[in-house]
Amino acid sequence: MKEPASKETLWFFGALGRIAAQLLESLIDIFGLFYRLISASGPQLANYRLLGREFIRQVYYIGVCGWPMVALTGLLLGLAIIVYAVAQLARIQGELLIGNLLVIIVVRELGPVFTALLVLLRSGAAIIVEIGAMALDREMDAMELMGVEPEIFIGVPRFWGLIISLIILYFIFLISAILGGYLFGQLFTEIYWQGLWLSFVGALTWQDLFISAAKILLFGMSIGAVAIYYGFRVKEHLSAVAQHISRGAVVSLLFLGVINAVLSILGYS
Repeated sequence: MKEPASKETLWFFGALGRIAAQLLESLIDIFGLFYRLISASGPQLANYRLLGREFIRQVYYIGVCGWPMVALTGLLLGLAIIVYAVAQLARIQGELLIGNLLVIIVVRELGPVFTALLVLLRSGAAIIVEIGAMALDREMDAMELMGVEPEIFIGVPRFWGLIISLIILYFIFLISAILGGYLFGQLFTEIYWQGLWLSFVGALTWQDLFISAAKILLFGMSIGAVAIYYGFRVKEHLSAVAQHISRGAVVSLLFLGVINAVLSILGYS
């Protein structure tokens, strides 16, 4: 006869099931919040004059204040690719293939992912803390008493501000990786700008631009929706903010991985 399952095994599977159920419930709520944020971004926003000012503030703090870190990361990535690739490709007379490597690594894959990760680490957590602090100070209740919907007044400008900022930062990342990587690469190797540029443009296709734009747009939407959702979930005490930051980071990384894998498979398979 089979021995009955131990209490530890039953406890483990029970805990695993509860975690899976909570994650599924959170994902459903996040998709619901995403739908409300999209549907609220319409003509009715004209009634909220302060939303434009808040949107500009979010673009400033996320995009303008965050560009040095993104530019530095792109510069280091471009420098590493150019220096390493030229040294290796020169052995097989394949220097012109460096454009293909830049397109594959910078434009298609690592560029969107690195930019999204930097925004997630710097701004995703900040949005959760900011909204959580507002919730703890009962500012949400005050808005509801004044007839203002918190999800529209607080969520919509941060949602679109993060998306627009991510698009801007992605272009900064590309410029830093290609142009900055070439300029600093001159210190370690010899490569002509005309050859690098022609190789890059020749390897770049409209499909690459479309897939990369889709990744950036969906990355921004997912990070924004998740950060706003977990910010509104802070209702108990200040220590709950750290817990929701951790959960938001995990869920955002899950979304980023799934979106990147699906678009890469659909676009290049």
